[in-house]
Amino acid sequence: MRILAIDPGTRILGYCVLDGDSRSQEFVAGGDIKVARENKQLGLLSIFESILELVRDYSPDILVVESPFYGKNVKTLIRLGEARGAIIIAAALTGLDVSEVSPAEAKLALTGNGNATKEQVAYMIKQLLSPPHELSTDASDAAALGVAFFHRMALEEVE
Repeated sequence: MRILAIDPGTRILGYCVLDGDSRSQEFVAGGDIKVARENKQLGLLSIFESILELVRDYSPDILVVESPFYGKNVKTLIRLGEARGAIIIAAALTGLDVSEVSPAEAKLALTGNGNATKEQVAYMIKQLLSPPHELSTDASDAAALGVAFFHRMALEEVE
């Protein structure tokens, strides 16, 4: 199975493409996409078009996106919700199913600690996937979402 995992952002969007199953995963690609900042509409269009391009380039079977989380800054949460909306609409337009993984679930799957730091997550991604280049924290977070999705598949197979 090939997944496209997305860590949404209003300035930088992290992505990771993984091949694998519930037992093993292989890094295919990952990086950052800078979001256009001229205005909100162009930023959302930039996110939408970037997702379409990633789907075209990598032909994933499913898109995994970070689920909403509680935060103190309401304005940031609204902007992240808009970014997630652009991502989900792009996936729907291409016929991809979307699965959501929370940040805590991703951290737990990788480190055994749902409150792990970004540095701990990045270290575990480097150890597990051996990407050919250094990943940013946004791309590492996207990779963590992908690995957590595969771990969830393993748990569902047991049930």
